[in-house]
Amino acid sequence: MHSLSLGLTVLLAVFCATQALKCHHCVNINKENPDCTNIEERECSPMLTHCLTVRMHHPAYGEVRKCATQKECDGKAPAFVERHCCEEDLCN
Repeated sequence: MHSLSLGLTVLLAVFCATQALKCHHCVNINKENPDCTNIEERECSPMLTHCLTVRMHHPAYGEVRKCATQKECDGKAPAFVERHCCEEDLCN
């Protein structure tokens, strides 16, 4: 009985560890209303390990939320771009 419960515990741990990250998704490039209003929930592919939010200020206005790579989070952004990356479900 002990080995059965141990096996189930290991199986559950593997299942939980392999679930894909979920992020909010939207693209809104609009000077008059730059914030996303139609936000969807998306499951990220295994290579996309972060959730990203990008807000653009003058001269380009808008907001983007999506799944992203570590490289997208670490890359240099222009001064008018505000970027936030995180690694938990729906953290963006």
